[in-house]
Amino acid sequence: MKLLPTRRAGFILAEVAVTLVIVSFTLVLVLQGINVARSTAFNSHNRKAARELALLTLGKIESGLFWEDLDGDTGSFSGTYAEEGYEDFAWELSIGEDLPVQEDSRKGPYFDNYAYRRNLELEKKDSEESGDDENPFGAGSTGGSYERVSVRVTFPGLGEGSNELVLERWIPLEQVYGSQTEDPDAKDASKGGA
Repeated sequence: MKLLPTRRAGFILAEVAVTLVIVSFTLVLVLQGINVARSTAFNSHNRKAARELALLTLGKIESGLFWEDLDGDTGSFSGTYAEEGYEDFAWELSIGEDLPVQEDSRKGPYFDNYAYRRNLELEKKDSEESGDDENPFGAGSTGGSYERVSVRVTFPGLGEGSNELVLERWIPLEQVYGSQTEDPDAKDASKGGA
């Protein structure tokens, strides 16, 4: 009686090697996806926090908490949000004039549509010849009862995205600088006499 040859049950070395290569490529892709998701979540969280902090700063200006610091001046002011618990977040405030441009607004995954349209309008205005004199109230001011206030918040970021956020708002002059009819000396005298 002759025995028939039996097939071996198992894998050959080539099959194991191909399987390991496929698993390793899959693992690399999954880890890259997790890394991208983490950095996107980090950037989104910081961008949201920066927006809330910028709105907080604009709210402080509207409520009059910056009156003593401003004292009727236009220009740029800066600081950090360390008191609010965001040590790595910094702000720059500009009243009545444009914030200095730090980099091209088209770089990164976020595109500031408002800034792009404003720049186009400014280029168009510069190219047209107008007989108007320079605005006596400063660049960006309407000369009316409103003042342009811009806040730039810089925050930590990962990857190629922009790590700054700019919010702009037109705020009534009385809210930015305080009531001009009040005399600070009279206010101090009334406090001392009471």
